[in-house]
This record gives sequence, C-alpha cells and structure tokens, in this order.
Amino acid sequence: MTELVQRELKLDIAAEEAWEALTDPGRLSAWLADEVELDPVPGGEARFVLGDQVRSGWVEEICAPDDAPDGSGRLSFWWSCDDAPATRVELELQPLGDGGTLLRIAETRPLELLDLVGVPLPGSSRSGHGPVLMAA
Repeated sequence: MTELVQRELKLDIAAEEAWEALTDPGRLSAWLADEVELDPVPGGEARFVLGDQVRSGWVEEICAPDDAPDGSGRLSFWWSCDDAPATRVELELQPLGDGGTLLRIAETRPLELLDLVGVPLPGSSRSGHGPVLMAA
C-alpha cells in the first residue's frame, strides 16, 4: 500500500492567484473535479464529483498566503469515496523569487490506519480518533 503520494508543480502565477484556484469551488471545478462544494473553514464540508465518483470529507486546515508571514498558503482536507478509507490531501503554496509559485501536493495514507495507531485527529468517530465522514 502506498502511504504517501507527492507532486510539485511550478506555477507561473503569484501565490494569491494560485490560492484562488485552490479555494474557489468554481476554479477547483476546472482542474480537480467536475463539481466541487467546499466550505473553506476548518471543519467545513467538502464534496467532489468526478464522473460517477463522489468523494466527500471535511477541511482540516486553511491558511491563506495573506495570513502567513512568508506569503505561503496551505489547504488540507480529508476525503473518501464510498466505503473506502479516508485520505488526507495537503495543498501547499510557496512563493518563488521570480513571481511564480511552487505548489506541493501530498496525499497520505488512509485515516483508518492513522486511527488504528492512535494518531489524534480533529472530530470524533467510534474509536475517539478522527472525524466522521459525511455521507455522499
């Protein structure tokens, strides 16, 4: 089982513009899924439709570039499809000296594995760790 998938992309746009593409549901629909519903606050609901697949989850953390001293931004959320274990997705923006932005994307192992080893996560579930996924 893969525990971590990572990618880095250099974007030729400023971090603020890249941030809009990460947090605006209309712009997310252009590259992440066909339909996106996202409440961009910690604990906010998230829903992604791609073809006949629906992934739902919640926002874990959100920090806009304007809120960080170094101009970086981060959005992390958990998502799951049907009865599959949830995974954590983290999108991080780092401004570059040339006016561009480095986008780091990481998706980490299923929530049920983290829950088994007792990693405390926000929310609650039957075992006391990790959030309860919303029905699709």
